[in-house]
Amino acid sequence: MIDSIKDEIIFFKEKSIFSPDVESIKPNDWESIINKFQGDYQRYYSEEFNVKKIKYFPALLATFFYRIARFCFLNGDHKNAQEFSSLAFSHTGIEIYYSAEIGNNFKMNHGVGTIIGARTKIGNDVLMHHNITLGDKNGGRPTIGNGVTIYPGTVIVGDIIIGDNSVIGANVFVDKSYPENSKIF
Repeated sequence: MIDSIKDEIIFFKEKSIFSPDVESIKPNDWESIINKFQGDYQRYYSEEFNVKKIKYFPALLATFFYRIARFCFLNGDHKNAQEFSSLAFSHTGIEIYYSAEIGNNFKMNHGVGTIIGARTKIGNDVLMHHNITLGDKNGGRPTIGNGVTIYPGTVIVGDIIIGDNSVIGANVFVDKSYPENSKIF
C-alpha cells in the first residue's frame, strides 16, 4: 500500500512545481499518517482506505496532504511540510496550513477557496463547506470545537472559541466567541 501512496503523490508532483520528498517518510510513519487520515477518508467513503479514490474529492486530497504535511511539521521537517502544503493548494485551491491543528474525522464539502490559517485549532467531527476562512485577527487564531458545522462563505478570525456542536450559517463574519450548541447566522 505504501508504494501505491508514493505513486499517487509522485503523480501530483509531476504536474506541479512543488516537490515534497516522499522517500524521507519511513514505512512506519506512513502507517501512522494513514491511521490518522482514515477517519477523514471514511466521511467520504464507507469502504476501506483506497489511495486511488482520494483524487476524486479535492477537499479530501487537500486533507490527505495536510495530514502528511502536519506529520512532517511535528517531526521537524519544515521544508517537506511546506512542500506538501503547497502541492495541495496548487492542485485543489484549498489552503490548510501545516501548523493548524485539526482533530479526527474532518470533512470539507467541496472546499475550494477555503483557507485554514496557521495555528488555527479545529476539533473532531467538524464539517466545513467551501470558501471559508479561518484566520488571524490581531495575532489571534480561532479554535473550533467538536461537531461544528460551518457553511459556505464564512469568515472566522481572531482569538475566539466556537463551542462544540455549533452551526455557523453561510456568509457570516465571526470575530467573537460563542458557547456550545450556538446557532450563528
